[in-house]
Amino acid sequence: MKSKLVLLITLLMSHSAVAFQFDNFQQPYLDMVEETFDKEKAYNTVAFVEQYFRVVGNEGFNKSIYYVADKLEKAGFVNEEQATSGDRLVYRIEKRSLSRKTWEPVAGSLKLASGVEILNFASNRNMIAINSFSTKGSQDFEMVFVGDSKPADFDDYDMEGKVVVGSGSVRMFFQEAVEKRGALGVMVYDIPDFNQPTKHINSISFKGIPLNEEKKSFAILLSTRAYEQLMDALFVDQYGIQVNLETRIYEAEELTLVAELRGSQKPDERFVFSAHVQEPGANDNASGVGVLSEVAASSARLLKAGRIDPERTITYLFGDEIVSTRRYVQEDPERAKGIKWGMSLDMVGEDTEKTGGTFLIEKMPDPGAVWVRGIEKHTEWGGQPLSKDRIKPHYFNDLVISVFEKIGDDRDWEVRFNPFEGGSDHVPFLQGNIPGLLLWHFTDQFYHTDGDRIDKVSKETLHNVGLGALTIALMLTEHQDHLADMVLLNTSTAATIRLQQEMNLSKSNIENGADKDEELEILNTWIDYYSKAFETVMDIEPKDQRAFKKNLEETRSAMITFSNLLRSQLH
Repeated sequence: MKSKLVLLITLLMSHSAVAFQFDNFQQPYLDMVEETFDKEKAYNTVAFVEQYFRVVGNEGFNKSIYYVADKLEKAGFVNEEQATSGDRLVYRIEKRSLSRKTWEPVAGSLKLASGVEILNFASNRNMIAINSFSTKGSQDFEMVFVGDSKPADFDDYDMEGKVVVGSGSVRMFFQEAVEKRGALGVMVYDIPDFNQPTKHINSISFKGIPLNEEKKSFAILLSTRAYEQLMDALFVDQYGIQVNLETRIYEAEELTLVAELRGSQKPDERFVFSAHVQEPGANDNASGVGVLSEVAASSARLLKAGRIDPERTITYLFGDEIVSTRRYVQEDPERAKGIKWGMSLDMVGEDTEKTGGTFLIEKMPDPGAVWVRGIEKHTEWGGQPLSKDRIKPHYFNDLVISVFEKIGDDRDWEVRFNPFEGGSDHVPFLQGNIPGLLLWHFTDQFYHTDGDRIDKVSKETLHNVGLGALTIALMLTEHQDHLADMVLLNTSTAATIRLQQEMNLSKSNIENGADKDEELEILNTWIDYYSKAFETVMDIEPKDQRAFKKNLEETRSAMITFSNLLRSQLH
């Protein structure tokens, strides 16, 4: 079997007449981006953005957008309103009316009636739930404790005119206690286990409540320590608290920054990056904004120096998570036809020695998202096995993984991948039938907490992610002569390795009593996935169509031979 495998790998690799293998092909791009990507500038952008509690339309969100726009202008991008037809580096800030008012926190404190301070906004900026209204200065309230009671039990408590304390969903507490039962506010403890709340006893996860302009009420989010202090007070019949909250709620616009390096030959075909601006954390997602802004600035410097000449357009989106990307994909059907690849940058700066977790590439749905086994692992963020009809065969997964694994090997930086889970800006691409994936980190013990600050961000991680992201975009948009051959070579090599792994796993499972037909279905699904992934390389539009089609036919033939060999091992 080993000798046949070696022979087959050799056959797969010999399909291209190109002298260089994939690593040699990507190395000049890596070297070029390495020279120009400035991790200090990326970090400085993260530091600026993370100082604000960013909600779409609020002052901090808008300042972040204009900060990035100013950075791009300094790098050579021209506002579309002043740009000429010959300008290749352009940007615009799209403005839309928000259907809802925006919100931002200003100050806040929670004290016991005795004067003991439980929480203060200065040290716990997630303590005020999004869409909470201000109190009338410092107000006295009476608490009623319901613990983890469910809504069906809420009628057993006298909530009217009081502040309800418990654990669970803050949105549910607000709707059931304030909107339905007349409570004046709620204070809720709800921190996932992966945030390690017993270790980080002062951490608070940010969350929101409905914006209710009739009730004009509030919700306070509690840390482990604060929740315990309140329970201790209630245990000795101390029900009084003092709440002082200041927030701003006002009409606003939604801003989206769209920047482009226009392609020289195929400007309507594009690689689209997306980084969302809203959410209050440093890693989530000031880090995505920092990396993408420096990716854009680096590409501008390379273009101006005459070192690159992308045939296709590179687009850089900054806006509201999922909303801005979905709009970009859906609002212009003609533009959408030219979007060939999408990449979301979300939580890409972690100092993993502090945050835990690892850098991850969340793949487009492949068979590993249907049968989550072997090297496939869902994160603690959460994911469910998909149905087979959601599989999207494409070379993009293995291309991105290969580039980042090389960076990881060169820099002793851990790179992993995970099955599709969703929840970020890669989703609108996939919903538009566009190849799209996510660069991120998990599990981050400070995810969505007020511990996600600049001290948890690594300049080296920002650099590594920016290096890989821009290298991939340049490879695909510069469209060099042998790009398609190199991508096919990379995909076929990845196929050989993965199919061998799947056969070994299925063979072991059968030996341990698994159903042979089910195991064969898994292997056949992977075979079908890669057979179709090879075909997608045609969307690169190979420069030498005749030579490439010959290579593709040789790869198909080798795959058939190899697949039959693997199937025989399961009979």
